[in-house]
Amino acid sequence: MKWEPTACKAGDMVRIRLGGLYHYGIFVSEDEVIQFGLPPTAENRAAEGEVKVIATDIDTFACGCIVETAVPDRSERRRRLSPDKTVGRARARLGEGGYNIIHNNCEHFVNECVFGEAHCSQADDVRKRWLNRPICDVYLAVTPDSVSDEGIFPEKRRRELNAVSDPALRTEGLFGWRLLAHAAKRSFGTDLEHAGIRKKLGGRWVSDSFFFSVCSLNGITAVAVSNAEVEVRLDSAGKGAVRVLREPRATVCVDGKHSAAAKYFWYENDSSTLMGGKLFE
Repeated sequence: MKWEPTACKAGDMVRIRLGGLYHYGIFVSEDEVIQFGLPPTAENRAAEGEVKVIATDIDTFACGCIVETAVPDRSERRRRLSPDKTVGRARARLGEGGYNIIHNNCEHFVNECVFGEAHCSQADDVRKRWLNRPICDVYLAVTPDSVSDEGIFPEKRRRELNAVSDPALRTEGLFGWRLLAHAAKRSFGTDLEHAGIRKKLGGRWVSDSFFFSVCSLNGITAVAVSNAEVEVRLDSAGKGAVRVLREPRATVCVDGKHSAAAKYFWYENDSSTLMGGKLFE
C-alpha cells in the first residue's frame, strides 16, 4: 500500500504523521473523519481508558499536518470492502472504547473498517524491535553439595551427566543444567523441552531458541543466555565484560555481541533476583 497527499473520497483510509508515529482515520467528508481517538499531540493527551472512536472535521484530524490518502495495490483492492460498507462499519463503532496502543489502536481500527481485519504495521515494528533487542542475562548461584537428576531434559543429557564419575563434577553439571532451565524460562519464556535442545556433532549442546553458556568454578555456577553468541567464564580477568562478586568472591567474564548489555541475576531457592551493585566490587 502506498500513501499519497491526494484528494480524499468517502471510505478512504487517511493518515497524518506526528514525529515518528502515524495517526489514522476513515474519511467520510470534510466535516467527518472517524478515528480511534484524537491525534496524540500534547494538547490531546488522554489515558487509554478515555480514548473513544470519534468523528471530527478534517482540520481537527490533520492538526496542521499533511493528510495522506491510502492507495491500495491490486490485491488490497480485491480484499477491501466497498466505501459504503467501510463508512457504515466506522460509524457503527462511534463511542467505542477499549483502546490499547499496541493491541487496539487507530491503525487497527481503520484496517478493520476497510479490510475486515484488525492489523497494525506500527505495532508489528515495535514488536519486532522488542524481539530483536539485545538480551544477555547471566545467572549466578552457589553450587549445592548435591543435586537430583529429576526433571533434567533431554534424557540424553541426563544420562550423560549421570555418567560423570567424579561426584563434584556430576553435581556441577546437573545444577548447571537446572540453572539453565530456570534462565530459559525467565529470560525467553520457554522450557528446555520446547527450546530445541540438541547435541551437535562436535559434542556441544545448543538450543534453537537462544544461545547459552554454562560453567562452574570454586563453588559458583554461572549460566548466560542470549540472543547472540555468548560465553561466560568464572576465572581471572579476561576479554569482555568483567564483574567481581563480593560474597563469595568470583570473577565473572562475559564475551559476546551483547556482553555490554549483560544483566546479572542471583539464583536462590528456585527463584532469581536482579543483582545490585552491592553484590559486586
